[in-house]
Amino acid sequence: MVHARKPQPYLDSLGTDRAAGVLLGAAVGDALGVPYEFAARLPEDQQPQMIGGGLGPYEPGEYSDDTQMQVCITEVAATGADLRTPEALDAVAANFQRWLSGGASDVGNQTKAVLNAAGRAPGAPGAAMLETARSFTAAKANSAGNGSLMRTGIVALAHLGDVAAMAEAAVAVSALTHPDPDCADACVLWCSGIRTAVLEGTFDGVRAGLDLLPAERRALWAERLDEAEAHPPHHFSHNGWVVHALQAAWSAIARTPVPELLPATGSFPAQHLRLALEAAVRAGTDTDTVAAIAGALLGARWGCSGIPLQWQQAVHGWPGLTGADLVRLAVRTARDGQDDGDGWPSAARMPVSSSTPDGFAIPHPHDPGVVLGNLALAQGTEPVAVDAVVSLCRMGTEPVLAGADVEHVRVWLVDNDGHNANLHYVVDQAAREVLRLRRAGKQVLLHCVAGQSRTPAVAAVYSHLATGIDGETALSDLREVLLHGWHLSTHAELHDAVHALTTKTVTSGTSSVSRSREDEEVSPELDSEPERRTEFLKEKWAPSRVRGLLLGLAVGDTLGKARGKLPADVSLRAGVSTQLACFTAEGTIRAFVRGDHRGLSSPSGVVWHAYRRWAALQGIEPHRSLRRLEPADRGGWPDGWLAQVPVLAQRRGSAPATVAALSKTEQSPVEKPTASRGCHALTRTLPVAVAVAGHNSGYWVREARAMAALTHGDPAAQSATAHATVLLSHCLTSGERPEVRRALADGIRALPDVDPDLTAKELEQLTTALQRAEKDPADAEHLAHLAPDATARSALLGGLYVAACFPERDQVGAALRFAAGAPDGDSVACVTGALLGAAHGAEALPFDLVSRHELAWVLDTLARDLVAQIVDRPSGGEYLGGWDPHWWGRYPGW
Repeated sequence: MVHARKPQPYLDSLGTDRAAGVLLGAAVGDALGVPYEFAARLPEDQQPQMIGGGLGPYEPGEYSDDTQMQVCITEVAATGADLRTPEALDAVAANFQRWLSGGASDVGNQTKAVLNAAGRAPGAPGAAMLETARSFTAAKANSAGNGSLMRTGIVALAHLGDVAAMAEAAVAVSALTHPDPDCADACVLWCSGIRTAVLEGTFDGVRAGLDLLPAERRALWAERLDEAEAHPPHHFSHNGWVVHALQAAWSAIARTPVPELLPATGSFPAQHLRLALEAAVRAGTDTDTVAAIAGALLGARWGCSGIPLQWQQAVHGWPGLTGADLVRLAVRTARDGQDDGDGWPSAARMPVSSSTPDGFAIPHPHDPGVVLGNLALAQGTEPVAVDAVVSLCRMGTEPVLAGADVEHVRVWLVDNDGHNANLHYVVDQAAREVLRLRRAGKQVLLHCVAGQSRTPAVAAVYSHLATGIDGETALSDLREVLLHGWHLSTHAELHDAVHALTTKTVTSGTSSVSRSREDEEVSPELDSEPERRTEFLKEKWAPSRVRGLLLGLAVGDTLGKARGKLPADVSLRAGVSTQLACFTAEGTIRAFVRGDHRGLSSPSGVVWHAYRRWAALQGIEPHRSLRRLEPADRGGWPDGWLAQVPVLAQRRGSAPATVAALSKTEQSPVEKPTASRGCHALTRTLPVAVAVAGHNSGYWVREARAMAALTHGDPAAQSATAHATVLLSHCLTSGERPEVRRALADGIRALPDVDPDLTAKELEQLTTALQRAEKDPADAEHLAHLAPDATARSALLGGLYVAACFPERDQVGAALRFAAGAPDGDSVACVTGALLGAAHGAEALPFDLVSRHELAWVLDTLARDLVAQIVDRPSGGEYLGGWDPHWWGRYPGW
C-alpha cells in the first residue's frame, strides 16, 4: 500500500543548484563516456572528450540510452507525481515503450527483452512490465544488469522529503526492468547518496543508505563500498553488472581528490566533478553507463554550476532536449512539479529589473566586440548585432534574441552573497566562455538582469584574461562606462572573487613568480594565458640560464662518473641521470602543451609517460610492448622527437629504483612506490626548476615531489628533489649579474613558503651546508660528511656546498672537478653543474666538455623549446592557433 506523499522540502538557491545538476550531471557523464564504450581502456594521460561516435553512432555531446530512459522517468516525476503509485509506474512504463519504438539509439539486452515482452502482455503497462521483468529474472542466472541504476538519479529528486518513500520508489522503478535484489539495493544506495548531496552538499548519503537496505544485506554492501574505495575504477571491469557499475562509479568519486580553492592558480573544488567523471570513463567497458551513474551523484553534490560550461552547451539528446531542458525538468521534479513565483524554469521569458526597465548596450572598454547589456536588451524587440550571448541570470525557454540564430551560453550565477556554491569557478568559466567566443571571431552580448554587478564582474575577469590588465583597473574602467548603475560594490563576495581571479603575481624570495591557472585532475589546470606568466623567461639572458642548467647537469653527470678524469678529444658519454633528465624536460613541455590544448593536465602524470618512453627505448618491459597498442594516427609508440635520438636507447648506467618501478606494471607506480631514497629521483627531476621559476612555484614544487614519488617512495628523496628545484629556480632568476651565494640563501629562505612539508631538520641541513661553504670552502672532508652516499639528500647538500664554495663565473670547471671527488661524484657534480649553469648561463661551462658531450645538442634544443613553450606557446591552445605547425608532432599533448 502506498502511503500519502510528503511535500518536497524548500530548497534555497544552493539546493536548487544541486537539484539542477542531477539530470544534467548524468547526461554529461553519459555523453562523455559514449565515444569510449566497449573500446580499449583509456590511458591515464588521455583526457576523454565529447566527440560522439560510440555504438550509436552519436553526435558530439549526444547522450545515450542511460539518459534517454531517465528522461522517460523525469517526464513523469516533473509533474509532481509520486513514483510509487500504479498511475506513475504506468506512465513511466508507457514512456519506456514510446522510447523503444521511436527514440532508442541503443538498448541493453535485458531492457530490450523485458520491454518487447511487456509490450505484448495484457493489462496496465506498469503491472505488465513488472511481471515480465520478474519472469525474466527468474529464468536468467545473470539478470542484475546496470540498466536500472543508470536511470535512477531522478527518483531521488522526486522524493527529497521522505527517505523511506524514496527507497520504495527506487525499488519500484528499478523493478520495472530489473527486479534483482542487487539492482534494487544499488538504486536505493545511489538515490540515498543523491538525496543527501542535494539537501546537504555531501557524499555521505551513499553509506547512510545502508540503513535503508534489508538488514541481512547491509554488511555485504558495506564491504562492496570498502572495496570500491580501495581500488581504482578499472578494477571493476565487469561493470555491466550492477555491483561493479556502482563500485566503479563510487571509486571514481571517492578516490578523486577535491582540488583546493586557489582561484589565482585556476584550482577550484568544483573541478572534482570533471576529474571524477573522467576517471569513471577511464574505467573502461560500459563507459557511458558508469559515467552517467557517477554524473548524477556528482551533479547533485556540485550542482549545475559545477558542470563545465562547454559540457552544458554540448549535451543534448532524445527527445530533442538540451542542457537547459534537462535543468528545467530536474528543478520541476524537486519542486513538486511547480515553477517559482516568476514562472521559472518554465516561463518563456523572465521579468526584467525594475531598476533598468529599458535595454542598454555599451561596448566593453577593453574590447568593443563585447557588448555589455541587461535582460531588457536581450528580451527586447530591437535587433542586437551579435553572434553569441552569455547570460549570467535565469532565462526563459524562448530563444534569447527573438528572430536571431545565435549561440547562447547560460551561466548559473546568483546575484546575492552566500547563494553561490562555486562562485570563483563560475565567474572564471563565464569569462573564459567570452574569451572563447571572441577568439572564434564572434560578437558577444554579455548580460545579467540589470547589468550592474554580475556583468561587470565577469567583464573584468575577461579583460584580465584577454589583455593582462589587473582587476582593479578593469573594474575602474568598466565603472566609467556603465553609467546606468553600479551595484558590484554591494556584493562583497562577487567583488572579492574578481580580485582573487585577477591576482597576477606573488613574490617568492627575490623572484616574481606568476600565478598559473593549472588544474585538469587532482591537480589544477595549466595556465593557458601567457600574460599570467612571469617576465623572467623573457629576459635576454634567460635562455642561456636554462641551457646552463641542463648542460651543467649533463657535464657534471659525465665528469662525476669519470671521477674527474675524462679522455681527451673523444665524445663524452651521457649518464643515465642525463638521459632521464631529457625526458623530464620533454615531459614538462608536453604537460604545458596538454594544458594549453586540453585545459587540464597533471604534469607528474605526463612526465611518468615520458619515463615510459625512455623505458621503451631501453627495452624495459612492459613498455616496449606498448608499441603495438598505440593508435596508428599517433605515429606509433614511443612518439615525439626525443624518442628518435639513438643515444637515449643505449644503456648508460644503473638507476635501479627507477627501472624497478618502470618494470612492475603498465600503470603509474604512485600507489606503490619503491622505498628507495636514491639520487636519481633528484637528478632526473632538476629540469622542473624552469617551471618553478617561470610559472607557479608552489604548484610546481608539489609536482616535483610527485615526480620523485613516481619511483622513489622515501619522503627524504621527495623532499630533496623539491628543495633542489627551489634552489635552482633562485639561481635562474638571480638577475643579470648573479651572486650565487645570495641566490642560494634566498632559495633556502623561500622554502617554508613554497613547501609546507619542509621539516626543521631539512632547513637546518641546508643552512649548515651553505654556512660551511663560506667558513671552510673546498674542504674534501666537509664534502664527504655532507654527501656520504648516493642518496638524494646527499646529492643536494653536496651540490649546494660545492656551488657555494665556487660561486664565481670563472670557477665552474674547478667546482665540477671538486664535486666529482665526492663519495658519489656523479650525483653531486650533477647538482653542482645545474646550480652554477643556472646562475651563470651556458657560456660559463667548460667549453671543451660541452662541445664534446654527445647529448649537448639535445639538451640545448630542449632548453630552448622549454622557454619557447612557456613564453610563446608555439602550438597554440584550445582556442588559439599556434605559429609552429610542427610543434604538436614534436611534443604531442595527448
